[in-house]
Amino acid sequence: MCFKVYGIDKYRRVSVALMPLSAPASMEKEHQEIWQLLIRIQHLSGKTGSIAEKLAKDLKAHIEKEEELALPLLGILGDIANGKLKNGVAKKASLLGSKFEKEYPGMLHGHKELRKYLERLKKVGAEEGHLTAVRFTETVEKHSKEEEEVLYPAAILAGRMASKRTRSNG
Repeated sequence: MCFKVYGIDKYRRVSVALMPLSAPASMEKEHQEIWQLLIRIQHLSGKTGSIAEKLAKDLKAHIEKEEELALPLLGILGDIANGKLKNGVAKKASLLGSKFEKEYPGMLHGHKELRKYLERLKKVGAEEGHLTAVRFTETVEKHSKEEEEVLYPAAILAGRMASKRTRSNG
């Protein structure tokens, strides 16, 4: 969700009071697609569905943390690359970047924990003939690697660039 709240300072100029950061739409869509597929897998018969239910609990918390911390930082990459990062956005991103850097090791650990569920889901799904579950695990494993190798480091760099921007503008 993107919204702006404007205030008028004592000189009657419009100033931006609040400029929230927003995730790239493509990343939000990918998370939604992963989640929707997992919901379908939870309804599969046998152990596959019950493993998917357990996975869903941990995955939901993990995705929420990503959407709170990492994805909004990815949303400013275009402005950084184009030299159009506004001061208000930079300040917010700087704070968020610091928070994400503290959470980063935990996020990576979360991926390791999720992989255990994914491996079990893949094995049981294959044994029970649920190819949708197998494909789901492969999709999430690929997504997870992309986050670890590209997206999380990019989010950290975005936060650092925003921090540098706030320091240079005093």
